[in-house]
Amino acid sequence: MDSGEERDPEDRAYEDRLRSSSLSELEDMSAHVDRGEYPLRTQKLHEEIGRRRAGLERQPHRQTPEKAVPAGIPRRLWSILIDLFIHLLILGALFLAGWSVVQLVSSLGSDGPPAAAVSARRGPSPLQQFAAGLLSGDPAAWKNTDQWLQVGLAALCFLVFKAVLVVPAWGHAGSTLGMREVGIRLIRTTGEPVGIKRALIRFWGQYLLFGMTLGVSTFWMIRDPRRQALHDKLTDTYVVREHRTWEKAVEDRIYD
Repeated sequence: MDSGEERDPEDRAYEDRLRSSSLSELEDMSAHVDRGEYPLRTQKLHEEIGRRRAGLERQPHRQTPEKAVPAGIPRRLWSILIDLFIHLLILGALFLAGWSVVQLVSSLGSDGPPAAAVSARRGPSPLQQFAAGLLSGDPAAWKNTDQWLQVGLAALCFLVFKAVLVVPAWGHAGSTLGMREVGIRLIRTTGEPVGIKRALIRFWGQYLLFGMTLGVSTFWMIRDPRRQALHDKLTDTYVVREHRTWEKAVEDRIYD
C-alpha cells in the first residue's frame, strides 16, 4: 500500500500530462510505452486517446466560411518558395542517387577511362549550348524546336513530380509543408476538405489558366476580397489563415 500511495502523485502528474498533450503526442507515447511495466498508465493512455478521437469526430471542421480569414499574398508566396526548395532538395537527392548508380554500373567491367572523364572531354552539352545561345540572343537558339521540346518535356516531368507531392497534401490535409510552416490552409468555400479530385483539378488548372491568361489568372487574387485566383474560383476553393500549433489555445491544440 505504501508503494501505491507513493505513486499517486506521479499518476496524477501523468494524467495531467495526458490531458495537456496533443493527439499526435499521445499516439507517439502509445507507440513507446512499456505495456508490461506500466499497465495502468497504458490503460489510461488508451482511454485518453479514445476520448480524444471521439471528440475529434464531433468537432466541426477547423475552418468555417464565416470565421475563415483569407491568407495574405506574402504568406502564400513564402509557402511556395519553401515548397519549391523542399521539392528541389528531394529531386536533387533522387538525381544524385540515380547518377551514382549509373556511374557505378558503367564503371563495372570497363577497362577504359571513367565515363565522367570521357564526358568531361566532350565539351558543353547540347542543353548548355542552347542555354548559352538564349542568353547571348542567338536567333538560331530561339528557333531550335528540338531543344524547346526537351525543355518542355523536362518542365512537364517536374510538374508531374510536384503533383505527386502536392495533390495528396491538398486533398487530405489542405496544406503542404510550406503552407504549414507559414500558417495557411486550402479549403473549399463551404469549409469542407478539398478532396483529391478537386485538388488535382486545381493543381493543373493553375498552370493552364496562367498560360492561357498570361498570368492574369494568378494576379486576380490581388483585387479579390477572398484572395481567390481564377483556379480557386474554378474549383470553389480558397486559401485561409490557420494558426500554427504554438499559436493555438490548449483546447484546440489537443486535437492536432
